[in-house]
Formats: sequence, structure tokens, C-alpha cells
Amino acid sequence: MKNTKTITSVSLLQERIEENYKAFKAGMLELDGEILFELAPTIAAARDVYKYTISGDCLEETEAAYLLRYDNPLKVLADAWRQYTETDECEMYDLIGGIVEDDDGEDYMTVDRADELREKYGEDTPIETAIICEIIELGKLLLRN
Repeated sequence: MKNTKTITSVSLLQERIEENYKAFKAGMLELDGEILFELAPTIAAARDVYKYTISGDCLEETEAAYLLRYDNPLKVLADAWRQYTETDECEMYDLIGGIVEDDDGEDYMTVDRADELREKYGEDTPIETAIICEIIELGKLLLRN
């Protein structure tokens, strides 16, 4: 009898974050000590996210599926985690839920908005690029008025 492992969005996300973390760590190890010292908060945030996401069943399938849309979900979560921890006492579980679907729509992009931008700028366009394009378009509108 074969031992088959079920492939889920969570397991795929964990694999991607593991790859992202290995690449991130390799890049950091190439840097000068002075630069590393300045990047300590960034490194700590990436390490926190990495340890949290690969530690077990901390993510839901819908959250993992959403985060898999990014080439580097580690960076997405680490950037948000660093910003979040600099302002509040918080839980990473709450942060991830906020990124995926924020009820009040204030701090993070909702799934619906991300889908709208992907449709407008194309599925192959990274979400970060779509956001920048949207900001530029809004800026043009404001300058015309």
C-alpha cells in the first residue's frame, strides 16, 4: 500500500514559503554585516512568518489559496507582519486573516479587490504591478480635475 500525501493549498503554500525563505536567507548571507544589522527587523519578520506557516495547521485552505497567487508569499506576509507588529500587539493568525479578507476594508486589500485588479490588468500581471498601475491611473484622474 502506497503512502500518498494529499496535496492541499496549505501544503503548497508551505512549500512555496520554504523556497522563499531559503532564497531570502541565501541573499541575506551574501550581505555585509553592517547592512545585515540594519535589516534585522526585516529578517526577524521573515523568520517569524516562516516558522509560523510551516509549523502546522495554522492556515485555512482559503487563506493559503489566496496567498499562493503571489510569487513570494513570504515577502507579502513578512512585510505586513513587520508593519503590523510596529503598531500593535497582535497575533499572526489575525494578520493573515486580515490580508485575505478584511471586513472593514481599511488596512489590506480584499480578495474581491485583488480579483478586480487581476481582471483589469491581466492574470499574468503581478498584483503589486497592478496596484501601482491603479495608483498611477487614480493620480492622473486627480491631476486632471
